[in-house]
Amino acid sequence: MQFKLARAGVKTFAGVKTFAGVIMSAAVLGGMSANAFAERLIKVATEPTFPPFEFVNTQTGEVSGFEMDLVRAVGKELGAKIEFQVLSFDAIIPAMLSGTVEMGAAGFSITEERKKRVLYSDTFYTSGLSLVTTKAKASAVKSMKDLEGKTIGVQIGTTSHNAAKKVKGAKIVTFNTAGEAILDLSIDGSDAVINDRPVTAYIMTQQPKLGAQLVHQPETYSADDFAFVFRKDQSALKDEVNAALAKLKSNGEYDKIYNKWFGKN
Repeated sequence: MQFKLARAGVKTFAGVKTFAGVIMSAAVLGGMSANAFAERLIKVATEPTFPPFEFVNTQTGEVSGFEMDLVRAVGKELGAKIEFQVLSFDAIIPAMLSGTVEMGAAGFSITEERKKRVLYSDTFYTSGLSLVTTKAKASAVKSMKDLEGKTIGVQIGTTSHNAAKKVKGAKIVTFNTAGEAILDLSIDGSDAVINDRPVTAYIMTQQPKLGAQLVHQPETYSADDFAFVFRKDQSALKDEVNAALAKLKSNGEYDKIYNKWFGKN
Protein backbone atom coordinates (compact mmCIF):
# COMPACT_ATOMS: atom_id res chain seq x y z
CA MET A 1 0.00 0.00 0.00
CA GLN A 2 1.07 3.56 -0.52
CA PHE A 3 1.49 4.32 3.14
CA LYS A 4 2.45 1.69 5.64
CA LEU A 5 -0.33 0.95 8.07
CA ALA A 6 -0.49 -0.24 11.45
CA ARG A 7 1.70 2.25 12.41
CA ALA A 8 4.55 10.21 33.78
CA GLY A 9 2.58 10.48 36.80
CA VAL A 10 3.28 14.13 37.60
CA LYS A 11 0.55 16.18 39.24
CA THR A 12 -0.41 19.31 37.33
CA PHE A 13 -1.36 22.68 38.78
CA ALA A 14 -4.06 23.67 36.28
CA GLY A 15 -7.01 25.31 37.98
CA VAL A 16 -5.15 26.56 41.06
CA LYS A 17 -5.24 30.13 39.79
CA THR A 18 -6.59 31.87 42.88
CA PHE A 19 -3.71 30.87 45.10
CA ALA A 20 -0.96 30.90 42.45
CA GLY A 21 0.72 33.99 43.89
CA VAL A 22 0.61 32.65 47.42
CA ILE A 23 2.04 29.31 46.35
CA MET A 24 4.87 30.88 44.38
CA SER A 25 5.74 33.20 47.25
CA ALA A 26 5.87 30.26 49.60
CA ALA A 27 8.07 28.40 47.16
CA VAL A 28 10.57 31.25 46.97
CA LEU A 29 10.58 31.79 50.73
CA GLY A 30 11.08 28.08 51.27
CA GLY A 31 14.00 27.95 48.89
CA MET A 32 12.12 25.87 46.31
CA SER A 33 13.01 26.19 42.64
CA ALA A 34 10.46 27.78 40.32
CA ASN A 35 11.09 24.78 38.06
CA ALA A 36 8.94 22.79 40.48
CA PHE A 37 5.97 24.55 38.92
CA ALA A 38 7.02 24.01 35.31
CA GLU A 39 4.42 22.73 32.87
CA ARG A 40 4.18 18.97 32.58
CA LEU A 41 5.89 17.61 29.46
CA ILE A 42 5.09 14.36 27.65
CA LYS A 43 7.56 13.27 24.97
CA VAL A 44 5.87 11.41 22.13
CA ALA A 45 7.73 9.61 19.32
CA THR A 46 6.25 9.46 15.84
CA GLU A 47 7.21 8.77 12.24
CA PRO A 48 5.43 11.40 10.12
CA THR A 49 5.25 9.48 6.83
CA PHE A 50 1.74 8.09 7.19
CA PRO A 51 -0.93 10.57 6.07
CA PRO A 52 -3.60 11.27 7.11
CA PHE A 53 -2.50 10.02 10.55
CA GLU A 54 0.89 11.72 10.76
CA PHE A 55 2.87 13.71 8.23
CA VAL A 56 4.96 16.88 8.03
CA ASN A 57 3.03 19.99 7.00
CA THR A 58 5.27 21.42 4.29
CA GLN A 59 4.01 24.96 4.94
CA THR A 60 4.59 25.04 8.70
CA GLY A 61 7.20 22.30 9.15
CA GLU A 62 5.10 20.85 11.99
CA VAL A 63 3.87 17.29 12.33
CA SER A 64 0.22 17.15 11.43
CA GLY A 65 -2.58 14.62 10.93
CA PHE A 66 -5.46 12.90 12.68
CA GLU A 67 -3.36 11.02 15.25
CA MET A 68 -1.19 14.07 15.97
CA ASP A 69 -4.27 16.23 16.60
CA LEU A 70 -5.64 13.51 18.86
CA VAL A 71 -2.38 13.37 20.86
CA ARG A 72 -2.46 17.16 21.28
CA ALA A 73 -6.06 16.97 22.49
CA VAL A 74 -5.10 14.26 25.01
CA GLY A 75 -2.26 16.47 26.22
CA LYS A 76 -4.66 19.36 26.70
CA GLU A 77 -6.97 17.15 28.77
CA LEU A 78 -4.00 16.16 30.94
CA GLY A 79 -2.75 19.73 31.29
CA ALA A 80 0.50 18.72 29.62
CA LYS A 81 2.64 20.02 26.79
CA ILE A 82 3.27 17.48 24.02
CA GLU A 83 6.76 17.33 22.55
CA PHE A 84 6.95 15.26 19.36
CA GLN A 85 10.20 13.51 18.51
CA VAL A 86 10.57 12.25 14.93
CA LEU A 87 12.13 8.79 14.65
CA SER A 88 12.09 5.92 12.19
CA PHE A 89 9.23 3.53 12.90
CA ASP A 90 11.48 0.70 14.07
CA ALA A 91 13.30 3.05 16.47
CA ILE A 92 10.20 4.22 18.35
CA ILE A 93 9.74 1.28 20.71
CA PRO A 94 13.47 1.04 21.58
CA ALA A 95 13.47 4.80 22.32
CA MET A 96 10.45 4.35 24.54
CA LEU A 97 11.94 1.36 26.35
CA SER A 98 15.16 3.32 26.98
CA GLY A 99 13.21 6.22 28.51
CA THR A 100 14.02 8.73 25.74
CA VAL A 101 10.28 9.18 25.13
CA GLU A 102 7.21 8.24 27.14
CA MET A 103 4.73 7.36 24.43
CA GLY A 104 4.61 6.20 20.81
CA ALA A 105 2.05 7.45 18.27
CA ALA A 106 2.70 6.27 14.73
CA GLY A 107 -0.20 4.17 13.51
CA PHE A 108 0.63 1.23 15.80
CA SER A 109 -1.69 -1.68 15.18
CA ILE A 110 -2.49 -3.94 18.12
CA THR A 111 -0.68 -7.27 17.76
CA GLU A 112 -0.10 -10.11 20.19
CA GLU A 113 3.64 -10.06 19.46
CA ARG A 114 3.95 -6.34 20.25
CA LYS A 115 1.94 -6.80 23.46
CA LYS A 116 4.92 -8.75 24.85
CA ARG A 117 7.00 -5.53 24.79
CA VAL A 118 4.59 -2.63 25.33
CA LEU A 119 1.29 -1.51 26.81
CA TYR A 120 -1.48 -0.32 24.49
CA SER A 121 -3.98 2.43 25.05
CA ASP A 122 -7.61 1.86 24.17
CA THR A 123 -8.26 1.70 20.43
CA PHE A 124 -8.65 5.12 18.82
CA TYR A 125 -9.22 3.99 15.21
CA THR A 126 -10.10 0.78 13.36
CA SER A 127 -8.49 0.55 9.95
CA GLY A 128 -8.58 -2.00 7.15
CA LEU A 129 -9.56 -2.40 3.51
CA SER A 130 -12.82 -1.05 2.13
CA LEU A 131 -14.69 -0.62 -1.15
CA VAL A 132 -15.50 2.67 -2.82
CA THR A 133 -17.74 2.88 -5.87
CA THR A 134 -19.86 5.40 -7.73
CA LYS A 135 -23.33 6.38 -6.60
CA ALA A 136 -24.77 4.81 -9.76
CA LYS A 137 -23.25 1.43 -8.89
CA ALA A 138 -23.55 1.56 -5.09
CA SER A 139 -26.62 -0.67 -4.87
CA ALA A 140 -24.96 -3.38 -6.94
CA VAL A 141 -21.48 -3.20 -5.37
CA LYS A 142 -21.70 -3.52 -1.59
CA SER A 143 -19.26 -6.33 -0.82
CA MET A 144 -16.27 -8.27 -2.13
CA LYS A 145 -18.69 -10.96 -3.33
CA ASP A 146 -20.42 -8.38 -5.53
CA LEU A 147 -17.11 -7.73 -7.34
CA GLU A 148 -16.96 -11.19 -8.92
CA GLY A 149 -16.60 -10.79 -12.67
CA LYS A 150 -16.29 -7.00 -12.40
CA THR A 151 -13.46 -4.51 -12.91
CA ILE A 152 -11.51 -3.50 -9.79
CA GLY A 153 -9.09 -0.59 -9.50
CA VAL A 154 -6.16 -0.88 -7.05
CA GLN A 155 -2.80 0.62 -6.23
CA ILE A 156 -0.20 -1.79 -7.58
CA GLY A 157 1.73 -3.98 -5.15
CA THR A 158 -0.46 -3.30 -2.14
CA THR A 159 -2.60 -5.38 0.22
CA SER A 160 -5.54 -4.05 -1.80
CA HIS A 161 -3.99 -5.53 -4.94
CA ASN A 162 -3.59 -8.87 -3.19
CA ALA A 163 -7.20 -8.78 -2.03
CA ALA A 164 -8.42 -8.06 -5.57
CA LYS A 165 -6.53 -11.09 -6.91
CA LYS A 166 -8.72 -13.31 -4.71
CA VAL A 167 -11.97 -12.09 -6.28
CA LYS A 168 -13.29 -14.70 -8.73
CA GLY A 169 -13.29 -13.62 -12.36
CA ALA A 170 -12.36 -10.02 -11.63
CA LYS A 171 -10.47 -7.81 -14.04
CA ILE A 172 -7.84 -5.84 -12.13
CA VAL A 173 -6.67 -2.40 -13.24
CA THR A 174 -3.54 -1.16 -11.43
CA PHE A 175 -2.33 2.37 -10.69
CA ASN A 176 0.72 3.93 -9.06
CA THR A 177 -1.37 5.61 -6.38
CA ALA A 178 -4.74 5.06 -4.73
CA GLY A 179 -5.75 8.56 -5.78
CA GLU A 180 -5.27 7.69 -9.45
CA ALA A 181 -7.40 4.56 -9.02
CA ILE A 182 -10.22 6.58 -7.45
CA LEU A 183 -10.08 9.24 -10.16
CA ASP A 184 -10.37 6.49 -12.78
CA LEU A 185 -13.36 5.07 -10.90
CA SER A 186 -15.08 8.46 -11.06
CA ILE A 187 -15.04 8.31 -14.87
CA ASP A 188 -16.31 4.70 -14.91
CA GLY A 189 -12.92 3.12 -15.55
CA SER A 190 -13.78 0.46 -12.98
CA ASP A 191 -16.72 -0.81 -10.94
CA ALA A 192 -15.02 -0.23 -7.58
CA VAL A 193 -11.69 0.48 -5.93
CA ILE A 194 -10.31 -1.56 -3.04
CA ASN A 195 -8.12 0.58 -0.79
CA ASP A 196 -7.14 1.29 2.83
CA ARG A 197 -10.21 2.79 4.49
CA PRO A 198 -8.55 5.84 6.12
CA VAL A 199 -6.71 6.78 2.92
CA THR A 200 -9.92 6.59 0.88
CA ALA A 201 -11.79 8.65 3.48
CA TYR A 202 -9.02 11.25 3.49
CA ILE A 203 -9.00 11.55 -0.32
CA MET A 204 -12.79 11.98 -0.39
CA THR A 205 -12.65 14.61 2.35
CA GLN A 206 -9.80 16.59 0.81
CA GLN A 207 -11.46 16.50 -2.63
CA PRO A 208 -15.16 17.06 -1.87
CA LYS A 209 -16.25 17.34 -5.52
CA LEU A 210 -14.77 13.92 -6.16
CA GLY A 211 -16.15 12.54 -2.91
CA ALA A 212 -19.67 13.70 -3.79
CA GLN A 213 -19.67 11.32 -6.77
CA LEU A 214 -18.74 8.28 -4.70
CA VAL A 215 -20.03 5.93 -2.01
CA HIS A 216 -17.62 4.52 0.57
CA GLN A 217 -19.17 1.23 1.60
CA PRO A 218 -19.26 0.63 5.39
CA GLU A 219 -17.80 -2.87 5.64
CA THR A 220 -14.14 -3.10 6.67
CA TYR A 221 -11.97 -6.07 5.70
CA SER A 222 -8.78 -7.26 7.43
CA ALA A 223 -9.43 -4.82 10.27
CA ASP A 224 -6.56 -3.36 12.30
CA ASP A 225 -7.09 -1.54 15.60
CA PHE A 226 -4.79 1.45 16.16
CA ALA A 227 -3.60 2.53 19.62
CA PHE A 228 -0.86 4.49 21.38
CA VAL A 229 1.99 2.53 22.98
CA PHE A 230 3.76 2.84 26.35
CA ARG A 231 6.47 1.09 28.36
CA LYS A 232 5.29 -1.79 30.50
CA ASP A 233 6.01 0.22 33.67
CA GLN A 234 3.84 3.16 32.56
CA SER A 235 0.39 1.83 33.35
CA ALA A 236 -0.43 5.07 35.21
CA LEU A 237 0.22 7.17 32.09
CA LYS A 238 -1.69 4.67 29.95
CA ASP A 239 -4.69 4.95 32.30
CA GLU A 240 -4.53 8.75 32.17
CA VAL A 241 -4.48 8.71 28.37
CA ASN A 242 -7.39 6.25 28.26
CA ALA A 243 -9.41 8.50 30.55
CA ALA A 244 -8.61 11.49 28.34
CA LEU A 245 -9.62 9.55 25.21
CA ALA A 246 -12.90 8.57 26.82
CA LYS A 247 -13.61 12.19 27.71
CA LEU A 248 -12.78 13.37 24.17
CA LYS A 249 -15.23 10.83 22.80
CA SER A 250 -17.97 11.76 25.25
CA ASN A 251 -17.67 15.54 24.86
CA GLY A 252 -17.62 15.49 21.06
CA GLU A 253 -14.02 16.63 20.61
CA TYR A 254 -12.96 13.28 19.11
CA ASP A 255 -15.71 13.58 16.49
CA LYS A 256 -14.54 17.11 15.59
CA ILE A 257 -10.99 15.86 15.02
CA TYR A 258 -12.23 12.82 13.10
CA ASN A 259 -14.46 14.88 10.82
CA LYS A 260 -11.62 17.32 10.13
CA TRP A 261 -9.57 14.54 8.55
CA PHE A 262 -12.11 11.96 7.38
CA GLY A 263 -15.39 13.86 7.11
CA LYS A 264 -18.41 11.55 7.01
CA ASN A 265 -16.56 9.12 4.78
